[in-house]
Amino acid sequence: MFARFGKILLVLAGVTLALVMLEGGLRLFHIEYPHFYEYDPFLGARLRPGMQGYWLKEGGRYVTINSDGLHDREHDVKKPPNTLRIAVLGDSYTEALQVDREKAFWAVMEKDLQHCPHLRGRHVEVINFGQSGFGTAHALLTLRHRVWKYSPDIVLLAFCTGNDLADNSPILNQRDTDPFFIFQGDELVLDDSRVQKLGKKWEEIKRRRNWIGEVYQWLSDNSRVFQLMEQCQKIISQKWSSGASADKGKPGGRESDPGMFAAIYQEPQSEVWQEAWRVTEALLVKMKAEVAQRGARFFVVVLTNNHQVHPQVSLHQPFTDSWEVYDLLYPDRRLQRFCLSHSIPVLLLAPLFQEYATVHQVYLHGFQHPFWSTLGFGHWNARGHSLAGQAIAGWLCPQLN
Repeated sequence: MFARFGKILLVLAGVTLALVMLEGGLRLFHIEYPHFYEYDPFLGARLRPGMQGYWLKEGGRYVTINSDGLHDREHDVKKPPNTLRIAVLGDSYTEALQVDREKAFWAVMEKDLQHCPHLRGRHVEVINFGQSGFGTAHALLTLRHRVWKYSPDIVLLAFCTGNDLADNSPILNQRDTDPFFIFQGDELVLDDSRVQKLGKKWEEIKRRRNWIGEVYQWLSDNSRVFQLMEQCQKIISQKWSSGASADKGKPGGRESDPGMFAAIYQEPQSEVWQEAWRVTEALLVKMKAEVAQRGARFFVVVLTNNHQVHPQVSLHQPFTDSWEVYDLLYPDRRLQRFCLSHSIPVLLLAPLFQEYATVHQVYLHGFQHPFWSTLGFGHWNARGHSLAGQAIAGWLCPQLN
């Protein structure tokens, strides 16, 4: 019996040693998958205040979240004197976990605007409220619940046509964490039923939480091995769900770049897409009105999708032919016409990005890793952020009288 017990102890010791060595190796090579998000009763999810760790999905950067749950440096709530404060709203492009914080477009924009002659000596402070998965509905709710305490003079919405339109539709967007605005007759009203349902679920989990749940949470926050196991399980689940996706390979469904819809480049044919446009445009008008009521100014910048700004224009052809896309700038130009018709200043980045990528033969989306490359896909790299920040600052400066 004692011999069997000794063997069991030996096996346990071996497993423990292996786990300790694996944990040490993961830490040595900065491999971790921390949970950067938590439940929010208004937005469905938010960045966890004070969270930090490596973001390995793209870029491989060390990320720190400030005490107010923003991917930004710390900001005093009270606006300093002689300061022009700009609040930037948007999705994962604006959140910018993929690049060093000081290289994000809003940081570049802030730095460049310090030299703007129209400021008459005022200091510029930019605060980043961007978050992954946010659509225009999230932007409006962020404005109402998180932005105004900082008393911004300017609200800048960074609009991503690739998924913001779809994120505004409860039919196209199937995530169970998101709020929406929907029309009831001619009135735009909030539908936060998914957020409230999620909130009840979280409350039930917290109510039933025991020591096992506490240990699970501790391991999830502190053990690299446990995080790696969670990540592998997540990848397997995503593979299974994507394999069974009903819209895979269909026009109007998601195509090669995650989160992007081919249907955005076409005049909307279905009632679903027509409604997505209608809601989005109404949200822009509502945002402008609420910003004006606070004595601030509202600006819109339309970001880029990777298909629009490839350095080799001829490589667009397979995509445009496959999805019967005739104008990669259709959503940009439509938004531009709408904004201008409602006296909303708007800047399109895609034409500038395409010209720059073609002339310099560089990728503004994607990253080059030691063992693989995502160049041409995904989010902006540091060069893309730099170009965007400079362009936005140059556009804003003359309007800051």
